[in-house]
Amino acid sequence: MKRVNYLLLVPVALCFLASCKNVNFKKTKSGLLYKIFPSDSKDSVARPGDWVKLHYTTTVKDSVLQTSYGRMPYYGQVTAKAEGAYNPIEILSLVKKGDSAVTVELTDTLFKRNLLPEDSFFKKGDRLITTFKVLEVFRSDNAYQADEKIEREKDMPKAMKEREEQMKKMQDAQMQQYQKTGEADKEIKEMQDWLAAKKITATKTGYGTFVHIDQPGTGAPVVPGKYVKVKYSGKVLATDSVFQAWAYAFKLGSDPVVMGWTEGLQLFKQGGKGTLYIPGFLAYGENPGPAGKPFAALIFDIEILQISDEPIAQDPPPTPKQPGKK
Repeated sequence: MKRVNYLLLVPVALCFLASCKNVNFKKTKSGLLYKIFPSDSKDSVARPGDWVKLHYTTTVKDSVLQTSYGRMPYYGQVTAKAEGAYNPIEILSLVKKGDSAVTVELTDTLFKRNLLPEDSFFKKGDRLITTFKVLEVFRSDNAYQADEKIEREKDMPKAMKEREEQMKKMQDAQMQQYQKTGEADKEIKEMQDWLAAKKITATKTGYGTFVHIDQPGTGAPVVPGKYVKVKYSGKVLATDSVFQAWAYAFKLGSDPVVMGWTEGLQLFKQGGKGTLYIPGFLAYGENPGPAGKPFAALIFDIEILQISDEPIAQDPPPTPKQPGKK
């Protein structure tokens, strides 16, 4: 894996990795190895109750396990309970604003204390190297909370984008698995046969959602990243029974909805009306869902009520209906 320089000066850590006999490392009460690179700041070290704002990176060998760089900083509160934790938080009471630090956790110790499962990604003899830079020390909860709110708002767009990318990656992997097993092809054929028997004209989109458009709509298009409010009536295809009717507001591509919605709704604009015919693998998959059994195909009569760049107020949820009942 490519090594990443996160602007922390960690020569002692690198020396440690080269088997330099732990020169200049100190130990906490729990045995955690650490080295602090003090700044020129005249501030006092963090005290119990203070909040330490920092950026960190944790690596094992040449792999980056976690990092806050490019994301929201980490906030840790200094507490007496941290002593003996065998964790980098142990040394928060030893640092001040501007300091950099390195900690080393030995996997042998983590295994022995049941802090890591034996069958984990890590191996005996590995070393978890955490380097961090102290950005600020807050002496009150109010000061910490105000700063944390600012950082959270700054980080939100990137966090949302990463969440959307991760969700799509997971969905695509699941779809590929259904294609590999033949489940997808089987259900698509069953849906095509059902539509033909009912003389329903519908367009196949995405991995296999079928869409019948009554009115395409004339407003803004439904696209990932937009907030959408959809009025719908959901039915189980096998029984033609309505399991839920509601006007649901959500962010497409970010908030969880069945894959068939993500695919089918993008064929509409605001004001559009139609019907989504969703094979079970694009609905609730292996989970029972509203039909009470896995891989149940669903039908949604939908109307696109609103599309916005901002969150849309949610209507009160409907009273749940019993599965399979009208």
